[in-house]
Amino acid sequence: MCDRGGRKLVNLSSFLSGQGEIKMDTSTEKHNFPHSKLEKEEDILEQLCIWKTQNISLDLERICQHFRMEKRDIVVCLKRMQKEGYLEKLIAGQEIQLTDYGLSVGNDCIYRHNSISQMLQFIGVNEKTADQDACRIEHIVTDESTRAICQFINYENMYYERRIRNSELTDRYEKGNYIFSMQMYSLEQRCPRKLKKEYYCYSRNVILEITKKGYFKLQKVSSLGNKRLWYKNYDKQWVLAEQGAQGEQIPSRVFEFIIKPNDRVIEGKLLIAFMPENQTEPEVWDCGQLEVEIW
Repeated sequence: MCDRGGRKLVNLSSFLSGQGEIKMDTSTEKHNFPHSKLEKEEDILEQLCIWKTQNISLDLERICQHFRMEKRDIVVCLKRMQKEGYLEKLIAGQEIQLTDYGLSVGNDCIYRHNSISQMLQFIGVNEKTADQDACRIEHIVTDESTRAICQFINYENMYYERRIRNSELTDRYEKGNYIFSMQMYSLEQRCPRKLKKEYYCYSRNVILEITKKGYFKLQKVSSLGNKRLWYKNYDKQWVLAEQGAQGEQIPSRVFEFIIKPNDRVIEGKLLIAFMPENQTEPEVWDCGQLEVEIW
């Protein structure tokens, strides 16, 4: 459902339950035709890099479950990936370790995948199908075509709205700190929108710190009492925000960023909640939307 301006409207109950979220899926369930060895290895490398950024352990059992493959087949793939230099030496019973080279290649795969998916959405393919098709297309297009698509989507095309997820923002900003603005809105009232009362405990400025990853650092100006800031990640789980020197810090990859035509300001949105540390699920009035504006 969209409003008159073409913006997608989100049902409050489905948004709180996480049904409105779509994340990149590289499982084999969606394709009915076989993958080549190279495709499968790149898909595994891509998924390992995603799990790495999410601080999820890289164990053999998880890979088998995700790709619906037998353990012996996964081990064969991992040994080939080790020979290619993507993985450190495999040790039985220990977590799989990516090399710096493997991380670099995997992140390039993610960037290529996201660019192709956005290109398909631009020509009218729905988001889920575009994401699935991008998993196959990214393996068969030439490097020249890939560079042209990435260039067009990320730098030259300014005529349609795009949504970016799972981004560290390291492809847009050099290492350093950047000062931007933020707001926190209540979900109880949407027309007109109402700021959450906890918003007044923070500075209007938010710092984007870019190192190997991207983090938004909030600047607290007064106490929240017994409440803590939580956010919902792509696994539909509530995560307690990590405490920084002056306030909470939240990974940029959990935000959804919206790039609008002919607008240099990029909006980032994230579902948040303020509740005590021992509370596991928020009530509607606990929840809000954190919005950052970067440029």
